[in-house]
Formats: sequence, structure tokens, C-alpha cells
Amino acid sequence: MILKTGISKASSSDLFLNLLQFEAQIQEDGSMVVTEYWDIDIEDTNTLYKTFKLDNSRYSTITDVTVTDITNGQNQPFRKIDQEMYHVTQNCYYGLVNKNGMFEIAWGVGLDNGSETKEYKIQYTVEDAIAKYQDKAELYWQFVGEDFEVNAQKVVGTITLPQSATSKDEIRVWGHTEDLNGEIYVVDSNTIEFEVDGRNAGNFIEVRTLFPTEMITSTNRGANKERLQEVIQEETVWAEEANQKRQMRQNI
Repeated sequence: MILKTGISKASSSDLFLNLLQFEAQIQEDGSMVVTEYWDIDIEDTNTLYKTFKLDNSRYSTITDVTVTDITNGQNQPFRKIDQEMYHVTQNCYYGLVNKNGMFEIAWGVGLDNGSETKEYKIQYTVEDAIAKYQDKAELYWQFVGEDFEVNAQKVVGTITLPQSATSKDEIRVWGHTEDLNGEIYVVDSNTIEFEVDGRNAGNFIEVRTLFPTEMITSTNRGANKERLQEVIQEETVWAEEANQKRQMRQNI
């Protein structure tokens, strides 16, 4: 998968996510508004960040980034800066293309010589996250990448479609994770949920869903072709490979 998520600018042993929660709202124009909630134990760490590889085959750009400290019910927005920093000033953040050519969201936590459990809300819009085909619209998104080197007790997410389908059967979902320990399901005619217990550092979590193409009015990605059967064939191969891995682990 193309999208990558960066690690904190600290030793991963200094960080632990009690809960990483995603809320993704797909828009009719093919964009996706993502809100992340981090409940994280931090020790001797100045800056947290995550990165996204730029690739027009997956999305066009990331906009409208905000970072807010919501620890203990507070609602403290961080101040936006327009300069990349290795050590971000406390209570400041940026969202920009870094010197390595990746889009980076980084914020200063100010715990260089201390420890605390903090809660953050990170929000951003992924432009052209949806590809539109003749028969289906598709989201294929890696919520957590292989280079995110922070363990998490639980990762959960909700994806909301811009409209309700006629029935749940019109929505198809697949989840991929290296640990093979996740679940994904269609909750109702416009909602998808996923969860992973015990996410180990270095293991990705990604979601793929197909839904009625008429829900998307416009997008800059897609093709004038059928998509459903192509995706089913791909996912069938991957499912068989995953089952083989599970069998091998059981036999060890």
C-alpha cells in the first residue's frame, strides 16, 4: 500500500497507544475527512508526527490539518506554524511537505524530561481519496503504516458513507493487517467499522471498501470500467494467502 504513517521523533519504547481511534467521513466530492483520536502514554518525548507518501494514484493532497489537545476533556487547539521542525515548539503543529518529499503532520508535546498520558485529536481532509468506476466507488486506505513504530492496545475506526445504500449488500469491505487479528464489518447502510486488538509496531492496518458509485458526484480519480469483479479476484487471492499464514502459525 502506498500510504505510510511515520513514527514519533522519539524511541518507540517511550510511547504506547492505549487507544487509536479513526473517524472517516467520505464526502460526495470524493474527499474524506479523517479525525484521529490518540490516547497515548508519552515519556521523554518532544514531538509526535505522522507522514503520508505523496502519490496521485491514491489521493491528490491533504488539507485542513488541525491538532487539538483534548486531555481530560479540555479543548486546546494547537497553533499552526508553516515551518518544518525536528523539535516542534510545544502546543504548535504543522502540516506540510517535508524535506523528504512526504506530507507530514507534527506537533510539539513538550515532555522532553517527563511522562504523561495525553489525548489528541488530529483532523485533516484527504482530497480525491475515492476512485469512481462504472459499477462502484472505491476507498483503499492505509490507516496505520508499517513504519509507525508505536504499539497500540487497540485500534478502532468508523467509516461513514455520504449517503445510505439501498441495502447493506451494496457495500463490500475488506481489511488487511499483518497480524491477521482484525475485524471489519458493515454496520448499516452507510457505516463501516473495523477494530484491531494488540497492534504491534511495524504492522500496517488498511481498509478497502466498494460502495454505490452514484454516492460520489465528482472525483479526479477513477476509470471508465467495471471494478467489482477485479477487486474480488484480488481479495480472494490475498484471503487464501492469509489463511495459509494462519495455518502455518497454528502448526508452529
